[in-house]
Amino acid sequence: MKDMESLVLDQDDEMLSPAVVVATIVLLAVFVVGFLVQIVGLVA
Repeated sequence: MKDMESLVLDQDDEMLSPAVVVATIVLLAVFVVGFLVQIVGLVA
């Protein structure tokens, strides 16, 4: 059972890693865009 769980976890890690990286980049991009919009709003 442990061997099967290890294989499943390994597969999940390989599948989740790219998804986590993409999600992090998207969240950072949204945060930066929102921050820039606030700056433009204050300046304007």
